[in-house]
Amino acid sequence: MNSIEGVAKVKNSTQPAILDVSFFKGVPDSPYWVLSTDYQSYSLVYSCTDYYGSFHIDFAWILARTRLLNKEVVSQLHDELVSAGVNINNLLVSDQAGCERSKAKINERPIIGILAQNSRYLPPNSTGYIASSYVKFLESGGARVVPIMVNRGAEEYKRLFNSINGVLLPGGAANITSSGYQRASKIFYELAIEANKRGDYFPVWGTCLGYEQLTVLTSGEKLLTRTNTSGVSLPLLFTKEAKQSRMFKSFPAELMEALASEPLTENSHKWSVSVLSHNTNKDLKNFYKVLSTNTDGEIEFVSTVEAYDYPIYGTQWHPEKNAFQWRRPCISHSPSAVMTTFYMAQFFVNEARKNFHTFESEKEERSALIYNYNPVHSPPNSHFEQKYIF
Repeated sequence: MNSIEGVAKVKNSTQPAILDVSFFKGVPDSPYWVLSTDYQSYSLVYSCTDYYGSFHIDFAWILARTRLLNKEVVSQLHDELVSAGVNINNLLVSDQAGCERSKAKINERPIIGILAQNSRYLPPNSTGYIASSYVKFLESGGARVVPIMVNRGAEEYKRLFNSINGVLLPGGAANITSSGYQRASKIFYELAIEANKRGDYFPVWGTCLGYEQLTVLTSGEKLLTRTNTSGVSLPLLFTKEAKQSRMFKSFPAELMEALASEPLTENSHKWSVSVLSHNTNKDLKNFYKVLSTNTDGEIEFVSTVEAYDYPIYGTQWHPEKNAFQWRRPCISHSPSAVMTTFYMAQFFVNEARKNFHTFESEKEERSALIYNYNPVHSPPNSHFEQKYIF
């Protein structure tokens, strides 16, 4: 790794973005103008130097804290350079080959938020619940969990967003167009989009209802079709994009074969996004790469997706159930099924390890964790073994 140290001085306090920079003693300072920055992920810098009045040389840099910047951010910065009269055709992209093999810093203490939701079956004065299987799912991948309560203010959600490293939108029965679940999901989804545009890597996962919620947030429409998929496990019909996807590329070949040939993925939904709806909706088709589909015998529906440009993922099926839910005979507990749970958990938690949000204090962190609550045993008519009730 190459590095250099320099000293930057503000020439005029009324123009703090115009600096003089020196890297070597005895060499005159050079101008260093910060044209744009988001103070978190990138800075756009310009410099122009005259040599003895006979010629001049100008430089421009897009400096980033991450190995890659979102292409929309790069395009925006290119536009700013063009507006400043800089010829962007001379810009060179730094070769980042091999960086993924370097000892890059990772977050070894990731914390992921799980969104709670209301239910008419909750005890009086309760505000929401989370099935304990989602908590165990993330913990099995090496993450800690923070519950995200519904019907809280936007500022509270924003503070929490800046403290955690990812969000999971769980399955359930909430209204995905008008509910506390929907409103909280929208806030975290939009915060994640803006953060990722700045190079602040923040992953989002939606399971079942959570995936359906993501499609509404992305398209602005509810594009669901009734399917006969309530209480059935199915093999995945992988698309050609699945093998090289972020989600599945590290899965063992034998597990991919089992997922494609055995009924390992449990479905508990009455509504689905049909492949036809996905492919005919421009917003969905351009945003999400379809990794697998399924069919109820009549309708082919989307079952697994990942966003092209963002760490946003969705499964219509339940990866958390194979290892942690036992009340429905349709849930497979075979070695391959349980392995699926842990590989999916490991993948998403590793995505969260790329984020470095933290709580302002250890005390605040401890008070937010799910450990402050006790799961309760669910009644016999429940699909869940345990729930956290808030």
